[in-house]
Amino acid sequence: GQPKDLGVEYNGEVLSFGNTIPGKTIPFVKWGKLLVASQCVCTNISWDELNKAGYIFGWPVKIDGAPYLCRSLKAGEERDVPNEWDSILDDLGEDDGLWHWKKQYSWGQETPKRRASNRAVRGWVSARYWYSHYAATGRHVDVGFRPALEPLPPAPPISDSLIGATLKLYGPSKAFSGRLEEFSDYDLVIEPSAQQLIPADCKWVSRDGSRIIIDRSAITWIQEVD
Repeated sequence: GQPKDLGVEYNGEVLSFGNTIPGKTIPFVKWGKLLVASQCVCTNISWDELNKAGYIFGWPVKIDGAPYLCRSLKAGEERDVPNEWDSILDDLGEDDGLWHWKKQYSWGQETPKRRASNRAVRGWVSARYWYSHYAATGRHVDVGFRPALEPLPPAPPISDSLIGATLKLYGPSKAFSGRLEEFSDYDLVIEPSAQQLIPADCKWVSRDGSRIIIDRSAITWIQEVD
């Protein structure tokens, strides 16, 4: 995968995940069903910024046609408690040549037990080093985002059988929910079940009266809602 649109600005550019571009790929390491980046893809970005874009606890992305939940790893809410990062190191080793942790922290999901405004980070001193002194709002050149990709089930195919079904449609940093009214090769038209604002920078969505029109090429995943 290639960093292309996280929905947040990084050094003046908007980052995102999209199809592989030769020479710009992120190396991932397979751990069970999870693909874990072998390095941070960006630094000087805050936990809050990543969370706003959905990339702490997970946001659907599409890479080379396959849907994934892109998220941060679980790093432990305190030192020496079981967590995802340590389990990965248990299985695959701590080699810096594989994980590139030296002088580089990566954000974890957790809020440390005794530091409610901070977030856990891992790395820098050793692969297993745990640290809790960085604020969720802070940007630091030595703290970055290590993405993990979790495979998602295939989206339901758009067909006449879905007309009338309630769908949640995910795109870059935004999701819209509603009843599918009609579709074409290019667009989906939904009747939202509640008022949904369309941000000014959300160019792949428009409004037609009470209905919302969504550009199919921007959709990363579709979830049928019961």
